[in-house]
Amino acid sequence: MSKYLRIQNGSFRYDTQSTPIFENLNLHFPKGWTGLVGKNGSGKSTLAKIISRELELDQGNVVGPGHVLVLTQGTEIEEKELIEFLNDDSKETSFWKSQLQINIQSPDEYATLSFGEKRKLLLSRILSKQPEVIVLDEPTNHLDAKSQLILRNAIRAYDGIGILISHDRSLLDELATSCVFMEKNFIEQRPGNYSEGKQERDKEAKSRIRDWHIAKAERKKLEKEWKRRREEASLSHNRRSKKDLELHDHDGRAKKNLVRVSGKDGMAGRLKNQIEQRTKRSAEKEKEIWETLPEKETIGIQWQSHNTKRNLLFLEAGERLDLDYLTLDLQFPLAIGSQTRIGITGANGSGKSSLLQYLLKHFLLKQIPNVYLPQEFSKQELTALLQKFQSLTEAKQAEYLSIVHRLGSDPKRFLESEALSPGEGKKLALAMQIETNAEVILLDEPTNHLDLKSVEALEGSLQKTKAALVFVSHDETFTKTLASEEWVLENFRLIQKHLDRI
Repeated sequence: MSKYLRIQNGSFRYDTQSTPIFENLNLHFPKGWTGLVGKNGSGKSTLAKIISRELELDQGNVVGPGHVLVLTQGTEIEEKELIEFLNDDSKETSFWKSQLQINIQSPDEYATLSFGEKRKLLLSRILSKQPEVIVLDEPTNHLDAKSQLILRNAIRAYDGIGILISHDRSLLDELATSCVFMEKNFIEQRPGNYSEGKQERDKEAKSRIRDWHIAKAERKKLEKEWKRRREEASLSHNRRSKKDLELHDHDGRAKKNLVRVSGKDGMAGRLKNQIEQRTKRSAEKEKEIWETLPEKETIGIQWQSHNTKRNLLFLEAGERLDLDYLTLDLQFPLAIGSQTRIGITGANGSGKSSLLQYLLKHFLLKQIPNVYLPQEFSKQELTALLQKFQSLTEAKQAEYLSIVHRLGSDPKRFLESEALSPGEGKKLALAMQIETNAEVILLDEPTNHLDLKSVEALEGSLQKTKAALVFVSHDETFTKTLASEEWVLENFRLIQKHLDRI
């Protein structure tokens, strides 16, 4: 296998966008794992497509192996490819099936798998093809703790050039030996894992902010001095001018000539010009430093929920609950009150999403206003969502883009983009429902595909909502922050935990 892949002086811009995503980009990917870190819309997925040659640079080169495979954020696979993989009993494929514990035998079973189980299958299929370069886009999304451990062991066993796009800090710290930090106007690569790189770049960012304040103060000082010199030059010019003298005022004209001959007449003007040039250079330096500063974050949204007059939104007091693919034994009465905060947890395939869908159908049948965010959007659903947004009035678009911005994405990308990333799709879907006077909010793995700042913004908004909240999540911190009780799916049973929250 090759020892490295390199991007040299790369520039790229989508035809629909006014500004380039990358300019003069230089990155080096050695064997082992390199992390790509950045907000939704910062260009991580675009960079993955450039590395895999799905997109071609406008300028510059991609140097290195061409056998590149990408595990995208979706779970879609052609039936022919699935059948081929399941029937492949070669040594390499069998090894990766075993590593990732792939147990299905028929392609019909794929539809019954959880998102996390599908992701493991897709990863094993890619690894079995022995690519020289592999790009993993959010590989731990949808995975429970056991599946994450299985996946990490498999990733660690890969012996090529690995590129890891992730918001999972522990995964980046465990695997990455270098990280590429991507911001809107600033991309840099640093040695070490995520925490090490972030610590150094935060230190340097503080230094750049300090340098910018110094440059700004210097520029203001020079502007003040330039203004004073300009006034002096203007007075000097007036002293030298004969325009207002009488034709026969020989004495006055002699004095004007004396000022010119002495050299004092041009001194003020020359000093003014010198200060003007220094002021321009100072302003350029200030701008140059400004462009390297971290982006200012404006986060936090507010739901248009309201207190319901109903004391109880849902109640199931039976001993069993029939879902689409399974029946759950209930160890307690299922009750959702007007201000209930419930986190649904359990292993992949245990029925969490099915349970949430069951609750959604109940609320729709009872005409209880609700907000629902699915675990995943297909490419077709993302396209439909973007088209719906684009059909709105400019005023309504601006309103939704303001919400998207407060969830950590660049609104300009939504106006210029031909396709939404999964993270952008989630934010837009939330924005377009935020005006719903919901009595209950249902969220299926809401933190998947969201960057850390966006997760914090979502957590803060959900803590303030007046609506009942029911969500599915593998994110332990998210669950502890928001849930007052936990419904745990375990061995076809649903048990209840009350969480101590101070």
